[in-house]
Amino acid sequence: MNHARSELTAVLATGLAHFVVSGWLDLHQLFIAGACAFWVVFVVWRARIDPSVLSRWGFTRSGFGRSCKLLLPALVVAMACFVAVGSWTGALLLHWHIALIALLYPAWGLVQQFLIVALVAGNLRRHTGASERLLVLLTAAIFAIAHAPSLALSVAAFCLAIVTTTVHFRVRNLWALGLFHGWYATGLYFFALGQNPWQEVVAGRWWP
Repeated sequence: MNHARSELTAVLATGLAHFVVSGWLDLHQLFIAGACAFWVVFVVWRARIDPSVLSRWGFTRSGFGRSCKLLLPALVVAMACFVAVGSWTGALLLHWHIALIALLYPAWGLVQQFLIVALVAGNLRRHTGASERLLVLLTAAIFAIAHAPSLALSVAAFCLAIVTTTVHFRVRNLWALGLFHGWYATGLYFFALGQNPWQEVVAGRWWP
């Protein structure tokens, strides 16, 4: 239980850092780099103490194919919706940077899925008597709040977490969830929102 509390506290601290560094200071790149570095160190540290946590969290090859099969229909539906929304609003953006983001974003998606699915949903499932359906909705709501105040991102994050938490409860494989998250976000930004994250990374501010 002590590990669960420390993990959830660290997730909460990451969320607060997101609102301050990424939201208030507008230093998205600095936040992402710092969060990734912190959680990589955290995973390595915990795995050295207890190697079994890797499998419990989902850092395993087992179930990768099955998880991908469960996620593929949701990804196809999501992409179709993003294209439809972008075509209707005129925001649809087709650019070769899509390939770059599709390659890079899954790494950041993996970190986010580790936090929201493995640590938040996983710990709540192990240490509470809440039903799986309630935990899925609660996890999705937390992830949506983390993407406030953007309504579009919050709605997309809620739908994303519904899918990934449900799949993770059935097949514990974070690698597949990271890929799904990265490609889902790529489609969301380019097809539905008409934004190019690659240009934001290149032109963004790393320091105040």
